[in-house]
Amino acid sequence: MSQLPDALKVGVDSIDQRHEEFWGLFEALKNASDSDFSAAFDAVILHTQRHFAEEEADMEHLVYANKAEHKQEHQKALDEMNYFREKVSSKKLIFAKAYVKDRLGDWFRTHLLNMDSDLARMIILSR
Repeated sequence: MSQLPDALKVGVDSIDQRHEEFWGLFEALKNASDSDFSAAFDAVILHTQRHFAEEEADMEHLVYANKAEHKQEHQKALDEMNYFREKVSSKKLIFAKAYVKDRLGDWFRTHLLNMDSDLARMIILSR
């Protein structure tokens, strides 16, 4: 698996570990052959569901003002992933591959650098 770039680490081990796992699965998905793409996409979605549940549990332990917005962003991301997973199921692989290539990585970076870094800051301050 690929290493998460240092610029994308937030300084909270549990969050950085989840992001490292996502990054590796994302890299595998980007490089998946057509025959492996569906399974690789499923692995990303399953990880992301667990990842978001764990992150939302972290939020529940804090007085976190941005909790509702952060959770809404999680749901929007999962909805989008599932939409493109349906494209894979209906043999429209080109659309899902374009999403992975052109959108998913950018979404991850933006979400991490904005929302997850804010959550990490709150976790660090609460220690």
